Order: sequence, then C-alpha cells, then structure tokens
Amino acid sequence: MPRFAPVTMIESGRPSELPSIGTLPVIGGSGRRWSAFAFVAALAAVLPLRAALAPLTLVENGRPRAVIVVPAEGMPAGRVLARAKDVRTHSAALATAELVEYLQKSTGAVVPVQLEGAPVDAAKFPVRIYLGACAENGRLVAAKPLQPEEYVIRTTPTALHLFGGDTTTGGTGCAGTLNAVYAFLGDAMGVRWLFPGALGEVVPRHPTLAIAALDRREQPPIAKRKIRDVALTRETIFAPFLKQWGVAMDDWKKAFSTENNGPWFRRQRLGARVEIEGGHSYGGYYEKYAKDHPDFFALQPDGTRQQVPVRERLCVSNPELWDFVARLRIEELKADPTRQTISIAPNDGGANKFCMCDRCRSWDPPEAPKVTKTTLLVDPATRKPFPEYPSLSDRYFRYFNEVARRVRAELPDRSVVTYAYSVYRTPPVRVKQLEPNLIVGYVGLKLADIDAWSKVAPKLVIRPNDLGPMIELGLPRNAAPFLAHAVKYAVEHHAIAFDFDNCHGNWGGHGLDYYVLAQSLWNPDLNVREVIADYCRAAYGPGAPAMLRYFSQLEKITDAIRADDKMVARGTEANRLLRYYTPAALGDLEASVAEARLAIGTTDASCLARLAMTEDSLKYARLLTSLLEASTGANYRKSKLHQERLALVTDFMKEKVLTQSIASMHSLRYLRIALANGEREDQ
Repeated sequence: MPRFAPVTMIESGRPSELPSIGTLPVIGGSGRRWSAFAFVAALAAVLPLRAALAPLTLVENGRPRAVIVVPAEGMPAGRVLARAKDVRTHSAALATAELVEYLQKSTGAVVPVQLEGAPVDAAKFPVRIYLGACAENGRLVAAKPLQPEEYVIRTTPTALHLFGGDTTTGGTGCAGTLNAVYAFLGDAMGVRWLFPGALGEVVPRHPTLAIAALDRREQPPIAKRKIRDVALTRETIFAPFLKQWGVAMDDWKKAFSTENNGPWFRRQRLGARVEIEGGHSYGGYYEKYAKDHPDFFALQPDGTRQQVPVRERLCVSNPELWDFVARLRIEELKADPTRQTISIAPNDGGANKFCMCDRCRSWDPPEAPKVTKTTLLVDPATRKPFPEYPSLSDRYFRYFNEVARRVRAELPDRSVVTYAYSVYRTPPVRVKQLEPNLIVGYVGLKLADIDAWSKVAPKLVIRPNDLGPMIELGLPRNAAPFLAHAVKYAVEHHAIAFDFDNCHGNWGGHGLDYYVLAQSLWNPDLNVREVIADYCRAAYGPGAPAMLRYFSQLEKITDAIRADDKMVARGTEANRLLRYYTPAALGDLEASVAEARLAIGTTDASCLARLAMTEDSLKYARLLTSLLEASTGANYRKSKLHQERLALVTDFMKEKVLTQSIASMHSLRYLRIALANGEREDQ
C-alpha cells in the first residue's frame, strides 16, 4: 500500500488551511502531486493508521519545542549558520541556516541548533529535527542508501528527519539535504519565493506549528535544472547608457548582483547531480597541433587549411582526427575521476569557414534539410557562399559517433557532449542512431525538433534561449503554460537536463514564466493551472481572481505571437507586435489589473507593491507600442514623432533601471537591434 504524506499546520490550537492544491504532499518516491479529491480520498483510506500518530509540535505559541540536530562530524559548528555561498560543498550547512531563518520568520521562534550526541533538555525540547548526515538519518536508509539529490522527509513519533544525497556519482557535492529543507518549507509550511528579494517572499504565519505524519523519499527526475541569471551581464555595452542616465555602474551591479538574485534560483531547487560539460572544445588547437597535423583543420576558400585564431574549425572526416580527439578526451577524463562528461562540441562563431574538402562534402547528403543565408558555407569553386547547402548534421554526428565510440571503449561509464546547433542543428538523415554515451544539447524549444532528435539521440540536453526579450522586446507575456508543457514533453523524449538562457530579470513582465519554469524543472508532472493559481494567491491575495484573468488574457497574446513564424529573434518584423498588443488588448489587461488593485484595497502593502510591478510592465507596453507605431517608413528615425516617443520609452527605462519591473538595459538592447533592423528593411 502506498504511503501518503498528509500535512497539517495548527495555529493557536486550530488546524490552518492546507498548502495550495498544486503543492500537496506526494506519494513517497513518485514525485507526482495529487488533486484535492485524490488527496482527500487517500487521506481517508489511511486515517485510522495515521490517527495513532500525534502531530509533532515544532513551535508552540512562538516558543520552540524542537531542536535542530546536525552531524557531529563533517560540518564544523562555526559553519552551521554560515551563509555558505557554495551550495555544492555546504548543502547541509546552508540547509540549517535556511531552516532556522524560515522557522523564525513563520513562527517567531528561534529553533536552536545542536551537534548530534550533545545533551539536550528533553523536557524543554521533546522533538528533534535531524538534519543532514546524522547517524539517526543514516539508520533510516541503511538498507537502501540515498542516490545523488534523492532526499527524505520523514516523521517518527518524536522526530522530523530532513536529509538527502549530497554527493554525486563522481564524488562532487550536490544539494540533496538543502532540497529536502526547501521541499519542507514549501509544501509543509507554504513558503513561496515568487521572485528575488524580500518583496518576492511569502511566509505564512504559524505561531504554533505542528505537522502530521510525513513520509517522502524522492529524487528530482531531471538530472540538471538550470536557468541562467543574466540580469548582470554585458557591462561594457550598457556602461555608456548608464553614464548618460546618471546611474552609477556600481549601483546597477548591486541591484542585480548574485547576492541579491542568487538565493531565488537556489530556493527554486535548480541545480544538478550531473555536470554536463558542453560548449566550444577545440580552442587553441591550431596553435598547438597545426604544425604536426595541418590536415586536421578545415579547408578554407583560399585552398589552404590555415585558421584565424580563435574558434578554429576542423576537418571532421579525417579518421586520424577521431583517434586524436578521443585520446585527448580519455586522458582528461582519467586525470579527473569526478568528471562524468566532457565536451566534443565544435567551436562556434569566428572567421573560419566550415571544411569543404571532397571527403567532408561526400558526407553531406543532398536530401538533408537545406541551410540558407549563411556565410559559413563557401563554395570552393566560386569562393562565394552557397545560396543553399545541405545541413552538416550527418557530417558532424558521424564524427561525434566515431569519437564517442572510442571513448566508450575505454571509459564505458563516462559520456561525451555536443550541441545540435548552427548548420548542424537538424537531425541527421543517414546517421540513424547515436552512441549511448553521446549526449546532445539541442539549442531550442520547438517540440517537433525535440521529437525528431529523440528518435536518434538516447540522451538530450535542452538548451533554449527562449526566456529573453529577443522577440517581444520586453513586453509583458505569459508563456508559462507552454514552458511547462515543453519541459514535460522533452522529459518524455529523452531529455535528462535543461539549461535555459536569457533570464534577464524582467520580473514585472516575465516573472510568471521564470517561476513556473523553475517549478516544472523540479516537477515536470505539475498541474500548471494550479501552480499559476497558487502564484496569484500568494502574490496578490484578494486580487488573485482578477490577476488570473489577466494572465489568461496575456497567454492568448503570447500564444498568437509564438504561432507567427515571421516573429523571429532580432528580426525586422518588430512592428508585427502591434497586431497582438493592440490598444483594445492592452485596455483589457489594464482593466484586469485595476480590478485586482481595487480588490486588494489598502489591506496589503506587499500585494500592492507586486501589482505595481505588473503596472510598470503595462505602462512600458503602452509606451513601446506607441513608439513602434511611429517607427515605419524610410528614415523614420529622423522624424520628430519617432524621436519624441523614443525619448518617452528611454525615460521610463531610466526611471525603472534599478528595479525588477522591466529589465531596462536588456529590453533597451533588443529594442535598439529591432529598430536598426527595421530601418534597414524599410530602406
């Protein structure tokens, strides 16, 4: 019979509301959330069993009844409450600090911390919270040791046990214990981290905190869950604008620093138990090896194999190169037993062209999908780019297979990593199956492409750039349901890891996307509608019903833009946004937000402040669409109307540049690209 994990919180002697439906307890080890009806039915089925177990009272009327017990070894007392920055080496220490902090915020009580084995006043503290690699926790899993990132939340008659697998297969650290604490705080106490900073934090008050029986053991199904925080990037590009606006670079850096933003990403349980090493992997090869192996390098249009440092390209059809690269990778992996993967991905970018020797070209099937509009594929006969040329996927994935096969022969427990990108982005047509130790990183989030790659690749990493404002220029959006669906779909199609780029920190306009994506990376089976409803309740309180309508309206706009194949990143079609963000559509969005403000009234300053971030996003939308209306025709940049409206947009960006509302600097960058592209198109 499955074991259930009902949660009860008692405030001043009376049961409080259960956590929202989207975060109800789970069957031990399954990782699946339960609907309200299923939960009630399951609870009724085991009620006689659970009735014999009294709730554990951790805090009573603001006074601690429990003590947190941490391992006597492996975690020096001085680090127990330290704000350890390196989660991978201090998971248990940071877990202790987080548990103490949020128990105090919720109950008002400072729950003491004690090393295991030290004497405790049992009358004063009858309950133990065993945290991390305590001997008591070890006994619970002695018959079946924990896997990396697997965690346990379990109650016994006098104790709560929170611990997890804090070591990867390769011997490095991971955050099993820390994730156990975050799961407990979120599911059992209702804590939410909606966005970075104090305003994004929601901590329900429980002066008396008692928990019913808990029994959960599970491992997150996705081995690597990453969202790249790039709010603080491109300093050299943004420096002139900040100076012009009179904003100190140090102030901008402080506003979006890792210290401020980092805890949100950690508390969403983003992380990894497998470090998947991809990216450019042949840097410096020409300098090191060209003298002895000139034929390793791509034949260039001038008839030589000379390369322009950096980002050299290789002649991947050369059998000697396969042996050479495989031997180097094997030696690197043997030298570091903690490395489970290593990159064999080509260098990207640079001035060098792809090889056009006869042997490489013979590997390019004429029936492959065609690559157009690229200067990377040059006809050796004319020395001009091909108008179209078959994808190089067959060429490259034949090479990747050859290297992977050689590595696997000596190191069967290690993997090599490459990307499906650039002119080798589509699946090969003649290479029908990839080696089992070859991990492919697909750069994108198109479900048809993921399906196609899953037919040839045993393991996928999904590496999209879809969080940035490259298409909608920072306008408000709701792609959250699509993102959740895409994650689940990819997991069902061989995805073992995700690495989302371009989280620029547009929390007023894109915050729901970031939040739901993080939740779905932890639990791909979540009910996205319940998670959005929970988000609205936590963020807006009485304004939640109106904000649910707002996000529903916004979802329709976002879906329509996604379906428009002319809306491409950095393209020349920015004015097409006016088809979707119409005055009527913006008016409907504004009406829903106004209704939410009316419902909140003056009762909750935090809810109003969060709502103000959404209002900032809508104001930006009005200003930007007004600018786009004045950004058509030849030489439109010289028109007085365009200049006036551009000034209004940039003035608003300046006003909000140190806030989390609209990611001013990044939205400005993409807006400038779109306007420049649009002007070239008009001319």
